[in-house]
Amino acid sequence: MIETSRLIFRSYNAIIKDLDVLRDLLEVTMQERENWWIGGRLFHSVPLDNAAKRVDMLSSRIEKLSEAIDELEEKKRLIQNKLSELDGIEYKVAYKRYVEGKDLQQIADEVDRSHDHVRRINSRLNATSMPQTG
Repeated sequence: MIETSRLIFRSYNAIIKDLDVLRDLLEVTMQERENWWIGGRLFHSVPLDNAAKRVDMLSSRIEKLSEAIDELEEKKRLIQNKLSELDGIEYKVAYKRYVEGKDLQQIADEVDRSHDHVRRINSRLNATSMPQTG
């Protein structure tokens, strides 16, 4: 599974966006499967074997989408857990970097610290297995 030892995760914002897209795809796929299912609007307009194949294909897609959502949710939880272990300036830097997706200069400006100081904090965070953007 996912170990925290120096693994590189996509940024928290990318995970959130991916989750939104996958959830939308899941919803659309489930609605399409209902249309092909017994009593659905397409069920009586195509041969039964074609409808059954389509339902099977859509069910497989639903399962894969659900697995992808679960995997991203786990990554999201890992990042949140790592962030919750921090406090003070480390928390602020990590939150702004990994949740808000800000660059180090923006963070420095917002927390009223030098860019070098924020860079050092970020380097320390990366050395202790914080997820990196990218």
